[in-house]
Amino acid sequence: MLSNDAVQNQFFDNWASQLSRKSKFKTVKTYCYAIKVFLNYVMQMALHEGGLTPMLLSYALDNYESYLVFGTQSGSDKVRAVAKVLGNRNLKGASVITNFAAVNRFIEASEQLRMGLLELEANGLITSSKLSGFSLQKSVSIEAPTKVRAALKRNSWLAGCIAGGAKRIKRAGLAPASKPSDIAYTDEFGGDELAFPIDLCRTLIENAPSLRDKLLWCLLAATGCRVSEALTMLSADVVLGTSDLESNKVLIVDPATRHHVLLKYLSEEEIHQLPHKGRKHTDTFMIEPFASMFWVTLEQYKTEEREKDEKRPFPARHGFLFRNITTGDPIPFSYQTVLERFQKVALEVAGQTYGFHSLRHMYGYYLVNHCLNPNPRSNRRFGLDLHLVQKYMGHASPDSTRRYARQDARMLQATISAVNFSRMSGGPKTVREARIAFLKSEIALLENQAAKEAA
Repeated sequence: MLSNDAVQNQFFDNWASQLSRKSKFKTVKTYCYAIKVFLNYVMQMALHEGGLTPMLLSYALDNYESYLVFGTQSGSDKVRAVAKVLGNRNLKGASVITNFAAVNRFIEASEQLRMGLLELEANGLITSSKLSGFSLQKSVSIEAPTKVRAALKRNSWLAGCIAGGAKRIKRAGLAPASKPSDIAYTDEFGGDELAFPIDLCRTLIENAPSLRDKLLWCLLAATGCRVSEALTMLSADVVLGTSDLESNKVLIVDPATRHHVLLKYLSEEEIHQLPHKGRKHTDTFMIEPFASMFWVTLEQYKTEEREKDEKRPFPARHGFLFRNITTGDPIPFSYQTVLERFQKVALEVAGQTYGFHSLRHMYGYYLVNHCLNPNPRSNRRFGLDLHLVQKYMGHASPDSTRRYARQDARMLQATISAVNFSRMSGGPKTVREARIAFLKSEIALLENQAAKEAA
């Protein structure tokens, strides 16, 4: 936060510090960035209109969503003027909600400051030329001009409050809340706009630029874990069984539960910044062929790292599984670097850009559509029940699982076609017969396509 207002700077620093005590680093970073965008928006509107007034401030709050969503295409001339200077945001529903949550939280804290100032003045503890004794973090003493303090009392300027109390920003509904479809329209390779094509995943992994990347991609494909979870894994989280391959395990452990271990390798501040969304349990459930590829690559990777350590002047002394290729240092914060390497190969293999999360979507899509269902009472031969997929993905809520475990539209089409056929005269007499007839026609179509490609 850069501002000529010392009070505002001090308040912002204290607010961010207070937030960091209760929230993850990623949340703090997202909220602070949202506040920066918001304050820049208000400042620019005030500059454009010749100064900040309670009426203009109220107008800015009411039209903030229009700025975030439409920017230079907004129906407000004042918002368009601000967006021409600051640039468009073009946020979707979920991002707008996150920005509002940050700003409203900041507004509430700012209102506490304004009320605190009024109370201190009423008790004779501050004068019009000095602010002292109030901070959300600790007692501070701040010198400020009379007009700065007066503006705080009138408008609670720090967070866009108007005289008489805090005014929270409310959704105007300009952008729909982001609700991805729970139906997947996959291509012939088993991929869609969210899931990486499962039929091309082996090729993707085999084209990884290093053993480190290959191991990481195998892990993500086999377990469906998040890349943030993978990068914070320790070597001890990979448990090798004594009997056979099936007894091997990969565990995902929340860094917050093992500070005493991580303090051997990282500072307390770094541990607090480790990205980790959290899982319902530590166990992972690996799918083939990526599970076997992971265990084979793991041995190759360990051998390579031992050879590198012998040549390094200072061998790596940490327990993280994934290391910097050159130095051997841990890489829990190197998301962008490993992502760019993945995106490059994914584009070459699949012809379009995918991120790491596409492997998590692929994992969920496979489980809900193509995995052999072991439940003898289920009416589905292939595709696991949602509550099982929820456990395998580590979700606490089935609603989260539905975003990943989307049903294939063609398989749903098979069911509706069966129902339609059974209602037609002269067609199959039962739904089962209709499904058989539909799937036979699908098999014939696929066989014809395969014959044409082979010719």
